[in-house]
Amino acid sequence: MPLINTVEQLWNDAAMPALMDFVRIPAKSTAFDSHWEQNGYLFQACQLAQKWIQSVFPQAHTEILSEKGRTPCLFLDIASTSTELGNKTVVFYGHLDKQPEAGGWSDGLAPWKPVIRNGKLYGRGCADDGYSLFSMAVAVRALEKEGLPHPRIVGLFETQEESGSLDLPHYLDKLQQKIGQPLAFIVLDNHCGDYERVWLSASLRGTICGTLEVQSMSFGVHSGTYSGMVPDPFGIAQALVARLHDPVTGVVKIDSCYTPIPEKKIAELQKAAQVLGNKVWNHAPLLTGVNTKLKDNAEILIQETWKPALTVIGISGLPDIANAGNVVPGKIALRLSMRVPPHIDVEKAARDIETALTTDVPFGCISSWSHVEALPGWASRKEDSFIEQSFNTASLKYFGTEAAITGQGGSISIISEFEKFFPAAEMILTGVLGPESNAHAPDESLDLEYTKKLTAVVAEVISQIR
Repeated sequence: MPLINTVEQLWNDAAMPALMDFVRIPAKSTAFDSHWEQNGYLFQACQLAQKWIQSVFPQAHTEILSEKGRTPCLFLDIASTSTELGNKTVVFYGHLDKQPEAGGWSDGLAPWKPVIRNGKLYGRGCADDGYSLFSMAVAVRALEKEGLPHPRIVGLFETQEESGSLDLPHYLDKLQQKIGQPLAFIVLDNHCGDYERVWLSASLRGTICGTLEVQSMSFGVHSGTYSGMVPDPFGIAQALVARLHDPVTGVVKIDSCYTPIPEKKIAELQKAAQVLGNKVWNHAPLLTGVNTKLKDNAEILIQETWKPALTVIGISGLPDIANAGNVVPGKIALRLSMRVPPHIDVEKAARDIETALTTDVPFGCISSWSHVEALPGWASRKEDSFIEQSFNTASLKYFGTEAAITGQGGSISIISEFEKFFPAAEMILTGVLGPESNAHAPDESLDLEYTKKLTAVVAEVISQIR
């Protein structure tokens, strides 16, 4: 039986029921569930995954790493099928924690209710990225059923990726000797530009987040008496944020948030833009008449992946409109998120941002910058990659088109940690988060046909390792 048929059969008969059970678990990441340890949903997700892996690979070693106050992590070790490949190891990484529910799911859909509709599985965490464990296992098991060789396979599936992967370095330190020196990490938590080919990401942006608080008074006052007299903290906050970027164009003003872009990366992104055309931007739900900030598709991709950008992602201190009285607030707080490119000194950039927000504050208002997270970006270092070429060959075989290489505007902070612990390993980033997959948003979905083809590609790649 052709490998793709075996993959499809395993997905339909074994993986899909278990993935749907995974969707039902409200395993929100620690940033969104302050009682995660008592609720136990993250541990439940690990238990479900472990039990399923044991049913597919009875001889594999599986272990849920768990310590008081630390999020659990599933570790698995599947032996090579060949003595010649016994010293070759490939590590798969994914995560089992999820984003919060988000409102506005379509009729008949809900975050913890798995639904298959029009070739897609809907539900929180199915694509971002609970599928990754099942895709890895199906790929390996399909090779075994077809009598094809595979190297030793190690799996790391954490439960804190959506909150910054704070605990995984602790477990990596404990696992480093057990894992050894892998040839590659295959990270299945990534985007794809379309569903017509394999997509590989050669870079990720980092992020600097923090809370800006501005205070001018000990409490709010009547706007009829005091507006125009006392400093409005919201206006002051706007002025401080404008020190970081132009609020219309979005151009960031902090020099340390920029880096020279390698010519190879520019060429890769230009080629990806030719493949995608307007798909670079037209999956965004822009209203009629609203334009993107840049016109050229290649420039949009370069902006998205190798240039900084600021977003205000939260606000407190103002009432909702239904309860808005005529009051000048005494204090306002904004949560800011600055996406930054690879290769910058992220700690220096964080300091420069703090200086801009807290120095020479108008009218002597009190400004603070707290709860800061500064996570670096990443860019691939390999110039010639056998594994990357194998993905391209397999993409031609199963999709009929070459693989495409692009960057990702989002962040996976743990990739830099992987390189610290395993400097010789190649990092391969791919995934299923394509147009309308809606990760983090309502109606998150997994394109099932694409997922099965990508799983066959992964199987083909690891079968070629010698």
